[in-house]
Amino acid sequence: MNKNLLYIFLAITLMASSCRKDDDYVFDRSSDERLNETLGNYQKALSSSQYGWNGNLTTGDGGTYRFYFSFNDSNRVVMFSDFDSTTATVLRESSYRLKALQQPSLIFDTYSYLHILSDPDAAVNNGTYGQGLKGDFEFRVDTVTADSISLTGRFNGSRLSLRKAAQFDRTVWVNKQVTNGVVKFKDYWKFLSYFKRLNYAGTQYELQFDTTLKKVTVSWMVGSQAQTVTRGYYFWANGVYFTDPIVNGAATIPGFSINSFDMGAQVMSVGVNAAAATITSATAPINPDVKNAVNRWWSRGATSDNFWVSYTGFHINGVDDAYNIRSLRNDTAKFEFLLYKNNTDGADAFFTIYSDTADNSFAVVSGSWVNMTVTASSGRARFNELEVRANSPWPAGPADNTRQQLYNPAGYYFVQSSDRTFDMVSIADPKIWISWIWEFD
Repeated sequence: MNKNLLYIFLAITLMASSCRKDDDYVFDRSSDERLNETLGNYQKALSSSQYGWNGNLTTGDGGTYRFYFSFNDSNRVVMFSDFDSTTATVLRESSYRLKALQQPSLIFDTYSYLHILSDPDAAVNNGTYGQGLKGDFEFRVDTVTADSISLTGRFNGSRLSLRKAAQFDRTVWVNKQVTNGVVKFKDYWKFLSYFKRLNYAGTQYELQFDTTLKKVTVSWMVGSQAQTVTRGYYFWANGVYFTDPIVNGAATIPGFSINSFDMGAQVMSVGVNAAAATITSATAPINPDVKNAVNRWWSRGATSDNFWVSYTGFHINGVDDAYNIRSLRNDTAKFEFLLYKNNTDGADAFFTIYSDTADNSFAVVSGSWVNMTVTASSGRARFNELEVRANSPWPAGPADNTRQQLYNPAGYYFVQSSDRTFDMVSIADPKIWISWIWEFD
């Protein structure tokens, strides 16, 4: 028995020795040496692009941001970003390094424009507290080719694609054409009507921009059928461009440059594929989602113990808080927000909520029980007052003006403007709307 065990042990030893010889034959260098060579090749690829790299970052929330990077071989990088007019104008330098974590990774290790998107302070990027806009500044390297590099964020899974820039690309940034796009796009928000349409090649395309996630929903009619697509967007060459073109038959729309805005005529002159086009106001939506958006808004409130809020009330003719509801005071208490609570018993709550600075409490000051009805074929919602809440009158002025506006008999369209917001747009006058925010969950 002992002799047999000895033979078995000898056989295993010889097999292991043979395996080691085979391994040595396949890999003539250690794993560390091979890894260092890979990192060195990546370093060379990053720093050898003469005009730098165009970068598209898609965040964990699906927002798209445009970057320009130029890496050197001393672990320094300079960049632009289309996040705002400052980041698009000021070339910022920071440091980077390539490091072997679980796999080769590119790390931007000092605060840069990339860090703005992942900053947990929502005041920095208008994102969510604790998460920001779900960007990343540490990326694993997925693929490297002669002219492109694909990376994935290590924490939020954002996707960064780099493509070698040409001299023209760098010029677009340096000559502030991206900055021009960011600045000129601010005129888009000077339209008085909620609904806006791009008029190009004989077709009207409704535009709905979500500036938090940097997405745009585009809707148009083909015969009697509405078509709707959603794209990411970024700023480039004096305008706004889509991550993928809008295709309507033979017409392809990559985005538009912005030439001018006529405030009086409410017309924005733009260029699409070097052809003249315009963006103008509209009185009604094309997007058929308005038929369903109202039900999503109502159901979200009705199936939860929480409620919708509005901090500024109605926007009218380009003026936020047109009724000056934020001026309301009651002794040591001041207006905090409007509350709308959907209820399945048919009596919704529409209240003004005040915060009392004396004891840091909240209270209903004015309130009504409301019935909401919806016309399924159009999505139109109407509000009717059932009764004023006991001991909660609506004083004349901002409070009662807001109350009366809610009950306009023409009703409202609902447009979902983001995951947590819905805009309620007056059918009688689309220059009037209110934004409802879901501050919970």
